[in-house]
Amino acid sequence: MGFQYPTSLVGQGTNSALVRGTVTDSSGGVVPGATVTMTNEGTQVSQKATTDNAGRYIFYSLPPASYTATVEAQGFKVEKRPNIVLRVGDQTDLDYTLQVGTVTQVIEITSAAPLLNTVSGSLGAQVTNRYLSELPLLDRDISELPYLAPGVTEVQNARIGQLGGTVFASNGQHYATAEFRLDGALLSNPEGGEGGSSIVQYKPSVEDIQEFKLMNNGFSAEYGNNGGTVINIVTKSGTNKFHGAGWYFFRRPSFDANDFFSNRDCPPPGDPSRPPDGCKGAYAHDQAGGLISGPIFKDKTFFLFNFEKTRDNAPSTSTTSVPTALQRQGNFSQTFNSDGSLESIFNPYAVAQDPLTGDFIRQPFPGNVISGNCTKNQPDPTDPTRTIVVTTSCIDPIGQAIMNLYPLPTGPGDPLTGLNNYTYKIVEVAPGYQYDARIDHNFSEKSRIFGRYSRSHSTDTVPDPFLAANFYRNETHDVGLEHNWTLTPTLLWTNRISLHRGYFTQKVQPTVDPLSVGLPSNLVLNPWYNEKNFPDFFIDSYQGLVTNACCTDTLETDTQWMINSIVSKTKGGHSLKFGGEKRIFLNNFFQPDDTSGEFEFGQGLTTQSVFNPDFSQGNSLAGLLLGWADWGAVVARPHVANKSGETAFFVQDDWKVTSRLTLNLGLRYEWSTPYSERYNHNAFSCFSCDSGIFVPSLGEFTGREILGTTILATPSRRHADSDLNNMAPRFGFAYRLNDKTVLRGSAGLYYGQSYPTNWQYGGSAWNKGVTIYFSKDSGRTQYANLANPFPVGFIGPQQGKYGQLTLWGHSNGNHGSEANRNAEIYQWNFGIERELPGLVKLEVHYSASRATHLPWNYSVEDRNFVSRADREKWGSQGLEELVPNPFQYLFQSINGSTPIFNEPDSLYNDGTTQRINLLRPFPQFDGGFTGFPLFAASSSYHSLQVRFEKQHSHGLVFLGNYTFSKFIDDTDSGGNAWIGNLGFAGTPQDFTNRRAEKSVSANDTPHRLAFAVIYELPVGRGRPLGRQMNRALDGIVGGWRVSTNVALQTGGPTTFGLQNGRLADGTQRPNINGNACSGANVDAVVNGTANYFDSNAFAVPADQIPGTAGRYYSNCRQPGIHNLNFQLAKRISLRESMALEFRADFFNFLNTPRFYAGNTTFGSDSFGVIDSLASSSRPRHGQIGIRFEF
Repeated sequence: MGFQYPTSLVGQGTNSALVRGTVTDSSGGVVPGATVTMTNEGTQVSQKATTDNAGRYIFYSLPPASYTATVEAQGFKVEKRPNIVLRVGDQTDLDYTLQVGTVTQVIEITSAAPLLNTVSGSLGAQVTNRYLSELPLLDRDISELPYLAPGVTEVQNARIGQLGGTVFASNGQHYATAEFRLDGALLSNPEGGEGGSSIVQYKPSVEDIQEFKLMNNGFSAEYGNNGGTVINIVTKSGTNKFHGAGWYFFRRPSFDANDFFSNRDCPPPGDPSRPPDGCKGAYAHDQAGGLISGPIFKDKTFFLFNFEKTRDNAPSTSTTSVPTALQRQGNFSQTFNSDGSLESIFNPYAVAQDPLTGDFIRQPFPGNVISGNCTKNQPDPTDPTRTIVVTTSCIDPIGQAIMNLYPLPTGPGDPLTGLNNYTYKIVEVAPGYQYDARIDHNFSEKSRIFGRYSRSHSTDTVPDPFLAANFYRNETHDVGLEHNWTLTPTLLWTNRISLHRGYFTQKVQPTVDPLSVGLPSNLVLNPWYNEKNFPDFFIDSYQGLVTNACCTDTLETDTQWMINSIVSKTKGGHSLKFGGEKRIFLNNFFQPDDTSGEFEFGQGLTTQSVFNPDFSQGNSLAGLLLGWADWGAVVARPHVANKSGETAFFVQDDWKVTSRLTLNLGLRYEWSTPYSERYNHNAFSCFSCDSGIFVPSLGEFTGREILGTTILATPSRRHADSDLNNMAPRFGFAYRLNDKTVLRGSAGLYYGQSYPTNWQYGGSAWNKGVTIYFSKDSGRTQYANLANPFPVGFIGPQQGKYGQLTLWGHSNGNHGSEANRNAEIYQWNFGIERELPGLVKLEVHYSASRATHLPWNYSVEDRNFVSRADREKWGSQGLEELVPNPFQYLFQSINGSTPIFNEPDSLYNDGTTQRINLLRPFPQFDGGFTGFPLFAASSSYHSLQVRFEKQHSHGLVFLGNYTFSKFIDDTDSGGNAWIGNLGFAGTPQDFTNRRAEKSVSANDTPHRLAFAVIYELPVGRGRPLGRQMNRALDGIVGGWRVSTNVALQTGGPTTFGLQNGRLADGTQRPNINGNACSGANVDAVVNGTANYFDSNAFAVPADQIPGTAGRYYSNCRQPGIHNLNFQLAKRISLRESMALEFRADFFNFLNTPRFYAGNTTFGSDSFGVIDSLASSSRPRHGQIGIRFEF
C-alpha cells in the first residue's frame, strides 16, 4: 500500500472539486502512462486520467460526492481507494506509490485521510450535509449556517431567517455585502430599489443542499465584486438508485415559553385585564415537503425534484396609545407628564414676540382645554402667495374627524401619563411554497451538463386596526446551467449561465374613504397616481393612522443575468485558471410612497416658546385637533427601469513548488457600470460646476457666481463614470512542516460591491416630494392647513425643463453624482493548522482586513450643510431668523425683472427666507443638495481566530470556532442602513468634522464562541452497546441522537442620542464625562430597580455645539448573546435502505433573553431603561418533526 494522504484546498473553485497527484513506484521513480479512474459511488459515472512523463495526473471538475479511486499501470498491482469524499471547491492531492505485481492483484486502502489543508492560504468553513440535516435549525433555515465560520458575527437586531438575510458581519466587512452562489451561479443580487447592499431572495431547502461553504479571507481571483465574503451552496444531484424523503415539521404555542416581558407584565389569572388566551404568543408554523431523485438513463442522466410548503400563523397582541374621551374634546386637563406635572398646551394662533429676548411666545389655553374661536392666518383665495386673517373655531373640523377615527381606550393606561391605554390583537397569515428541479447529464467522460430551476412563492397578510392592512407577495425564479468540457487531459473549459428573477408587491388597503373626513380631493387624488389612499398620520407619543403607506402599492421586478467562462489548464506543477464573468442587473421599480400625503404632528407646536421649546409642555394630539402639522408632503414620482453591470477577468495559478510548498498566485481586474435609466429619468449633481448666475444681493454670504448644477441624463450620457482602476492581486501559500502540521497565509485586494447598481426613484427632476408648508416662519404663523394643503396648487415634478438649473428654489435630492468609487478591501492572514488524535483538526490564525473608500451612508449624500463657524456664530435663533431673500427676483418680477423660474410652490417666491438657507454652500437650493455618498469612510479589523473540527468517529462529529477581535470604522452603512431594521447610528453629528465619527464599529464583537455537536448515543443495534440487539428492543432504546449548536457573543457597543438636539444638519449627541455605563446588573435594570446608564455622566451641550459623545462606546455595551439550540432525535430503521426519524428541536433551550440596548436617548424619560428585547431574541420554542427516507 503506497497511498499518500489527500490534502484539500478550501476556498478554490466554484461548485466542483479538483483532484491531482503523482504516481510513483516504491523506489520513488515516477510512473508515466498509469491510468487513474475516479468513480462517483452514487452515479457510477467515471472519469479517467493518464499520468504524464513526470507521473502527474489531474481531474479538473468532479461534482462533490463520495468517490472510489483506482490506479492501474503495467507491471504493478492495482491500488483502489473507496470513500474519498470531495467537497465543493476542494483541490485535493492524491499521490500513490505503486507496488510491483500484476494487474490482477488489488490493494484496497482503508485508512482515513487527514484533515489538513496543505495547498491554500484561504480561510473559511465548510458545512456538510450531515450538519445541515441533523442540527436544530429554526424553521430548517440555512441563515444560521454562516455563523459556524470564524470571524462571522451576528449584527445587532438582525433577524436571522428573514428574507434577504445577508445581514451578518464577516471578518471586518460591513453587513449585507456577502455574495451567495447556488451551484456556482449568483444567488444574491443588489437590493432592488436601493443598491449598494446584497440580498438573498431565494434560500433552498436544507433537504436539497449537498454542502454549504463560506470563504472570508484569502480566496482566489475567481471571486470578486463583494464585501470580502463568498458563500457557495451546492445542491444534491440524482444517482443510479432512487432516493426519496418526506417530512413534516411543525411549531405550536404549547411547545414555547413566554418571552421575558410578556411573562413579567402579564396580569395574573382572574385579573379582568388579562387577555383571554393569556399573554404568550400563539405562533404556529407548518412545514411539509418531499424529495425524489434517481436515474433517467442509468449511468447517464439523473434527476432530483424537491418541493416544500410552509404556513405561518402569527397572532400578536400589542399595546399602544390612543386619544382619551377628554382629549377627543380638546380637554387636556387630565394629561400629565411622567413626573406627574400637567402637560400644559399653548395656542399657536396666539403668538407675541418677547421684546427682551426676541423669542416668540404662545399663550396658554385656559384650563388646558382647546375651545372657542381662534384668529388664524390662512391663504388668500385671490392671491395664495399672501395670507388673510380669519376668526373660526380653534378645533379644526378635519382634525376632529380624524381624531374620531381612533378607537376608544381599552384600559386606563399608565397611571400618570395615561399612555399605553389600548390593547389589540391581530393574526398575520403567511403561506408559501418552493421547489427545485435538477437534471444532470453525461454526454461522455469528457462532456457533462447540468441544469437547475428553482421557484418560490409567498404571501403575507398583516391586518391593521388603524386604517390600513398590508398585503405582500414575493416570488422568485432562479435558473442555472453549466457545461464542463474536457478538451484534453490537461485542459478543461467550463461555461455557466444563470438567471435570477424576483417579483415583489405590496398593497396597502385603507378601510376609510379619506374624502369622508373632509380631506380635499387635490390631496387624496394625486394627479400622478390614479388611486385613492388615506394619508399617513404620525402622532408623536401616540399611535398613528395608516403609518405604513410609505410603500403603498410597491411593484418591483428585478432580473440578474450572469455569464462566465473559465478555462483550467495544468502544466507541470501549475494548476492554472483564467476566465471572465459578466453580470447584468435590471430593476423595474415603482414605489409611490405617500401618494395621498404624510403628516407629522409633534408637541413642539403647542409649547410656549417658538425658538426654545420646553418638551415638558405641548401635546401632539393637540396639534392634530388644531389642524396644524409640523410637516407634510405628497410624493409624485414615475416608474423607473434601471440597468447596471459588472465585468471581470482573472487568472489564478496554484503552483505546487515542492511536495511541501504550494503558492496561490492570482490577479483579477473588474469594473462596474453604474445604473442607467431606460427613459433617462436620471440626474447627477455636479458640486464644482459653475451655474453662471451671480446674485448681487447675496453679498455677505458669497461674492462669486453660484456653484452647483444638475447634469441631466441624455442618450449619450446615461450613467455616472465607472471606477476603472480595480486591479486586485491575490497571494497565498501553504507550507507542510510535517504530515500533521501546516503553516498557511494569504494577502489580497478585493473590491466591494458597486454602490450605484440601481435607484428606485429616478432623478429629483422627476421625483418630487411636494411639501405642504404649514408654516413659512418656523411656527410663528400658519400658512397651509388640512383643508387647503396646496394654496398655490399641486405643482408636480419639473422634469428637467430648467436644464442645469433644475430644482433651484427646492431641495435637490439627486442620488447620483459624476464619480463612483468601489470600496477597496485589503485582507491578510497567517496561521498554523494541526491534526490532533481522534480525527480532530485545530487551526489558529491571525486574520485582518482594512477597507478604504467605503460609502458613507445616505445621510452623507448631502453636501449642503452649514459650516461650524456659522452655526456657532448665529445659534438656532439666528439661523432661523427671517432675512431678505436675494433669490426672489429669479422667481418673481421685482422692479421690472424677468424671472427665470415659474415655481409657485417654492419658498423663494417670498420676500424673506431663513438665514440658514443663505449660509449653505449651495444656497440656490432650499434644503439639501445630494449625490452619491462620500466614498471616504474606512475600517480596520484585527482578530485571532481558532477553528476546530472533528470528523465522524465513535458516533461523534463537531465543528466550532472562537474569535477575538477589534473592529473600528467611521460609518455603519455598507449601503442601505435599513436592511433588517438594524437601527445603527446613521447621520453623523458634525458634517464638517467626519473624523470625529471614528470609533469602534457597531459590529465590534470582542468575543464570539460558536460550535455545533452531533452525537449518536452508543446504544442500539450496530452500536458499541447492544450491537446484536433484537429489533424490538432496538426500536425503543436504540437509534437515539442528540445535537446542539451554541452561540456566545459579546454585546455590541452603545451609541447615544440627545432628545430635541439643536444642531443644524447633523444629529447632536450629549456631552459625556466619565463612564457612561452605570455598572448595574442587567437583571436589576429590567426589573426597574437600577438604570443601565449613569445619568450623572451626561449633559446637554450648548446650542449648535457638537456633544463630546463619540459615535459608539466600547466600554458600555448592550447585553450579549447566550443561545443554545438542542435536538433529540430517534431513528428507526425499517429495512436496509428505509428509515423513519422523529425529532424534537428546541431553540434558545435555556430560555435566555437577549435584551435590547435600552433607551439611549439622553433627555428621554426612559433613558437607560431596558423594557424590550432585541428583535432577534426569541423565548424558548419547540419544533416537532417526522421524516421518512428511502
